[in-house]
Amino acid sequence: MAIGQTSFLALQFVGSVIVARLLGPYDMGVFAVAMAVIGLISVVQMVGLNTFLIREPKLTPEIVATAATVNLVITSLMAVGIAIMGLIGGSLFKEPGVRDMLLVLAVVPIIGQFAFVPNTMLEREGSFRTIAMVKIGSTAIGLAITIGLAMMGYRYMSLAYSQVATALLTNAAINLVARRHISFKMSLAHWSAMSRFGAQIFAVAGLTRVAGRLMELTLGRTLGIDQLGLYTRASSNHAMVWDSIHGIVTRVVFADFSRCEREGVPLRERYLKILELMTGLLWPLFAGVAILAGPAVHLIYGAKWTAAAPPLALLCIASMVLVSTTMSWEVFVVKGETGRQARFEFIRTAFGTSIFVAACFYSLEAAAATRIADALFAQYLYRPHLERMTTAKRSEFVSVYGRSAIAGLFAVAPALAVMAYWRFSTTTPLPQLGAAVVAGGIAWLVALRMMDHIIYHELRTVTARLGSAVAARRRA
Repeated sequence: MAIGQTSFLALQFVGSVIVARLLGPYDMGVFAVAMAVIGLISVVQMVGLNTFLIREPKLTPEIVATAATVNLVITSLMAVGIAIMGLIGGSLFKEPGVRDMLLVLAVVPIIGQFAFVPNTMLEREGSFRTIAMVKIGSTAIGLAITIGLAMMGYRYMSLAYSQVATALLTNAAINLVARRHISFKMSLAHWSAMSRFGAQIFAVAGLTRVAGRLMELTLGRTLGIDQLGLYTRASSNHAMVWDSIHGIVTRVVFADFSRCEREGVPLRERYLKILELMTGLLWPLFAGVAILAGPAVHLIYGAKWTAAAPPLALLCIASMVLVSTTMSWEVFVVKGETGRQARFEFIRTAFGTSIFVAACFYSLEAAAATRIADALFAQYLYRPHLERMTTAKRSEFVSVYGRSAIAGLFAVAPALAVMAYWRFSTTTPLPQLGAAVVAGGIAWLVALRMMDHIIYHELRTVTARLGSAVAARRRA
């Protein structure tokens, strides 16, 4: 799964660079507004139907049919809602491009319905390799379509058309590889149990989605479409890193945590390992991106995107804080405490949205900085309950944080020294930056060995397995 996601990340990154150079902040801002509107409407889909199917101890055909039926109703409502917003969106934002994009993208939810059950069953079975391969293939073709249309002058509409094409390709491939799970049976036999579970998940995930999209729309209205384009460029690059590592682990770990809970296996040991893995990997990565954001954005996207570097750095710092309470959503769901989590998310969202909106009247950097405050507040809310539900002691959390922090400091020290020497200039020489990154990687590995970090042991295990596989092939 990690290898597949790395390939996906590389494709996504290269494609985003090319598209950003072909288009610009304005075109990306139009796309961001359209996606923010869709994000608000798609909140109705945040009821955790796939999570319900993955977690369910005894899955029957009637339960699967009920989930498929409910999902069909939801996706149909989404498609209609997006189309309606397309008809009024142009006048609302005084941008006809928003209307055109929404009318095209209204078909995407309907396309996704046809692969809902096959894709969910693949996850329940742990067939992550298959899912990753499908994602890589469809993404590669979708990016090629985006780039081709952008070069032909379709501007922001190239992003809309490629989204539709990617959805078609992905769903066709999923249905092909998981055709044994295709079913057109409809039922509402278990709608009551799903509605209770869905209401709690909606209160958690849906509330967060609505708040996020409202914050983006507020930023666009107060600071302008171009500033929204800069912010979404920063947030999309940040999301690529987060989703490509944290997103992989959460999907796999959630299935594992669910199995452990069904079998009565305590989560303590597993959770502490995942916490050490995530902090040891993501703390130096996000810190490195924050330090090198200026020259990286200038080099990759060009001078017109340089203003996206400060919000990117601030978002990375916020993610470093969030990683310290990794897997909180998964643990709450597995332990059946989604009601408590819903209350926490309501409080957190009210706090985070309020300070973000207020900061939008000041500057782009101030708005991005509020995400750090939001992450600190989440740490305050969630960590005590993670200790309780996983039965891990506070001293064990501190020990994990300490080992990962030391390894992270070793990793970013060379880059920080080079950037400080050049006064954090966006034109810091590339050879010196490259040398600092390589030196930091070596120092990180040394620190992992010194700290007896779990990542060191995982690397040794992977290396041993690869060596055994190569030796076996030679003998054959």
